Amino acid sequence: MADKTKKKKKERPFKPISWLYRLGLYLFGLYLRIFRGVHIDKSEIKDLKAPYLVIANHESMVDFCVVANIFMPEVLCFVVSTHFFRDPVMSIGLKVGDCLPKKQFFPDLSAVRKMLRVIRSGKSVAIFPEGQTCFSGQSNDVDPAIGKLAKMMGVPVVNVQLRGNFLTAPKYSHSLTPSYAEAKASVLLTAEQVASMTDAEIAEKISEGIAFDEYEWERTVMKKSRRPRSLEGLENILFLCPSCGKEHTMTASGRDLYCTDCGYRVSTDDYGFLHDADGSPARFDTPPKWYNWQYEELQRRLDDGTLLPFTVKGRFMESAKEDFSEHGYRCHGEGTATLSADGLVLDVTRDGAPYTYKALPTIVFNLTHSADLWCFDLPGNEKEDRDFAFDTEDSRDMMKVIQTWTLLRRNLPSE
Repeated sequence: MADKTKKKKKERPFKPISWLYRLGLYLFGLYLRIFRGVHIDKSEIKDLKAPYLVIANHESMVDFCVVANIFMPEVLCFVVSTHFFRDPVMSIGLKVGDCLPKKQFFPDLSAVRKMLRVIRSGKSVAIFPEGQTCFSGQSNDVDPAIGKLAKMMGVPVVNVQLRGNFLTAPKYSHSLTPSYAEAKASVLLTAEQVASMTDAEIAEKISEGIAFDEYEWERTVMKKSRRPRSLEGLENILFLCPSCGKEHTMTASGRDLYCTDCGYRVSTDDYGFLHDADGSPARFDTPPKWYNWQYEELQRRLDDGTLLPFTVKGRFMESAKEDFSEHGYRCHGEGTATLSADGLVLDVTRDGAPYTYKALPTIVFNLTHSADLWCFDLPGNEKEDRDFAFDTEDSRDMMKVIQTWTLLRRNLPSE
């Protein structure tokens, strides 16, 4: 009688190809320096020996290549969202580069163990603590858990400050306007300092190390873009009119961003700053200032009870290995997303059947978007190894959900 309990064949591990990694980085590094004006300064770490933990702020999707070039010929082990490993083409490149997958939105103990093994083997790990590229040109919040992770590793923490990549390729836009960018690496914490500090102190130091405002940096260098800048797509980030206060009336065309209700208009110069019609600096002369004002306005509406609840329409998206399309997601239905003080509720159809998803404000997860798919990402179903997303019918609703959710989390009572 045949044995029906055959042992499952052990998956063969993918071995990184170091020479291919270095060759690809060298060629891409040439592109970054020649065509995107990236200048690298690694003078402060030239004598530093691996292993160490590399942390960096996150401005654009080329940040990985910039950081990796700083540490050449060493092969850094980047921590990358599991989501990207589902792409059949991208996953090959990630494995070639010896990247480590981490399940976003959930405590991923398996990923932590892998990082520790890498460190103990004498290699270095690289992480973008913000978990996502910035929205408006300033740093996002950092998960305090980064302090505990750095403490467990017990190695020096190297900080890479990236500047200029956002202005070259802002997350909200498809336009590429290179001028000047820079990356500087320095030791943020020695191994001895890591050992003597608490998790919270380390996390605070890391948060301070990666904090940035792209436009305030631009004031110090004042480099013109090589081609005219465009504000198209920025209306999806700056959805509130600072003149009349109305939502979803902002629209962009070329270098202009204007309100279709009251006519308020700003234009960008070749440095990225915003100006009124008469050429004088706008009330909010940079997107981060406008973006932060939106937080203040939404907080005011939250306090006086006029913000919540609200409901938006859209498509229900899922991401899995067999489902990787349309920028990483596939539409599985439609419905509504309702945000209230109690959390987020999706009432949608999922492959023709009613489906409800609920998330409490106490849950820690990022809400992200891209210039192609204006959606916010959700933890999804861990057992099915799926991430969910909701693609809002009006793309300007996406940022309203993101900023409101952030406020709900910030207003939670401290433990």
